[in-house]
Amino acid sequence: MNTYERFLSSLVTEFKQKAPPQFRSLWADLMELEDTTDERAFSAAHDQALRRIHTLGCAANATRAHPMPSLSRSLELKLRALTRARAATHPESLEALHRTMNQLAEALYSTDATAPVPENTNQPTETLLVVSCAD
Repeated sequence: MNTYERFLSSLVTEFKQKAPPQFRSLWADLMELEDTTDERAFSAAHDQALRRIHTLGCAANATRAHPMPSLSRSLELKLRALTRARAATHPESLEALHRTMNQLAEALYSTDATAPVPENTNQPTETLLVVSCAD
């Protein structure tokens, strides 16, 4: 096993350990968004949820845990569009967040985060990992 393969293996192992608690915290953030009554608390929960989903998406992308990166991006876009007033007057916005979170949960708990090593190991593949988190 070369250095790249060991590095990638350690990333996958760490992702499998740390993604579920991060995901549970994200659920808690979304529940707080639903329950909050003032703009300041909503903004804090909203910002925290955005940070968590972005982190989860980057980690999933780095470990090639598909389809999690695209689901994370979809959730992030829906969350960015959500305001406190919109959440209060458009319950379908929250329902859309819940549906995407359910899809993300299914992907998280059914995925086998693996990153196949390219057949041509003469090319530097570490840059793929750097590029995947640079977005």
